[in-house]
Order: sequence, then C-alpha cells, then structure tokens
Amino acid sequence: MVFGLEIDGVSEWTENFSLEEILSGNLSGFISLFYLIIMIAIYAIVIYHFYRYIAKRDCFRPSKRKHTKTIGFLRYTFLFPFVAILFFMGFSLMFIFLTKTEDVSPIFTTAFAIIIAIRITAYYTEDLSKDVAKMLPFAILGIYLIEPTFFTLDYIKERITQLPENINIIIQFILLIILVEWILRITLKIRYAIFPKKEKPQPDQSE
Repeated sequence: MVFGLEIDGVSEWTENFSLEEILSGNLSGFISLFYLIIMIAIYAIVIYHFYRYIAKRDCFRPSKRKHTKTIGFLRYTFLFPFVAILFFMGFSLMFIFLTKTEDVSPIFTTAFAIIIAIRITAYYTEDLSKDVAKMLPFAILGIYLIEPTFFTLDYIKERITQLPENINIIIQFILLIILVEWILRITLKIRYAIFPKKEKPQPDQSE
C-alpha cells in the first residue's frame, strides 16, 4: 500500500513536469519576485544602519579636537534632540504598522518604552542594545512576508493623520528621552570617576 502511494506521488511529479514550459521564457513571476528581493534588501539595509545607530552608547563620534568635553556637551544639548525625534518617530511608525488600535496614544507610550530600554542597555552593553533595537523592525518584515494584506495604505494614512492631534504627548516623550539620556551620561561619568577605566597595555614598539 505504501509502495503504491510512493509510485502515485512520483507519477504526479512526472506528469506535471514540462521542459517546454521551463524553457518558454515566461519571466513574469520572476519580475515580481525580483522587486520583492530588492525591497527586502533595501529595507534590511536601512534597518541595519538605524538599529546600529540607536544602539550605540555614543551617538556621535568622539571629537579629536581640543575642548572635547565642551563639544560633547554642545552635541548632546543641541543635536541630540533631533536624534531623539528620529528615534521616537521611527519606532512610533513601526508600531503604527503593527497595531490595529484606534487610539494612537498607547503606540507612543510603547515606542517611548522601547527607546528608553534600548538606551539603557546601550550603556550596559551595546551587543544587548542591538538585539533589542533590531527585534521590532525585523518582526515587521516577518509579518509582511507571511501576511502582506496585514498592512493597508488607508489604515496607515488614517493613523498618520492622527499624529498632529497628539503633538503635546509626542513633545513630552521626546523631552523625557533627552532627560534620560543626560541622566545616563552623567551616571556614566560618575562611575568612571569612582572606578576609572583600565587602560589597555600598549604594545612594545622596541621589539
């Protein structure tokens, strides 16, 4: 009986096999597949740079000029607010894609919580911070690949039009992100003052 089923399965494969259809040159299915591949690659590259940037403990490159402390202070006073806006809006849009709730206020709350968790873990270890930062973006990609109809353009437009109505809570969360970042940086400075970093031994140049 089992042998008979195996024979039937093989015969079904051979009946559906058509060399003429394979060599017919009909590439319509491959064109749509190619577009999908390109879109996935572009999305992955953008998310790669986004999550690695937000997961960095120091969002700006260390300055090699004089008065590095003053430059760092100015960067985190005047430039970091724009970075905080980028972080907050980026994760808020991701949650808009993921959730079907009518009220967008919980979306902002969750986005704020994720960003703060990423920033705290960045000051602990950047490896953990990267894992937390990339979790949500690639979850969205997985949902899209499994269920493309989950995201509708009308729904996304409706959620985005609600953003101006929540401008006050958005500004509050951005200010809180900036405040938490300063608290983390000050805490790190105090830690290094109490427990100085061990300098790595320099290689002997005489050998």
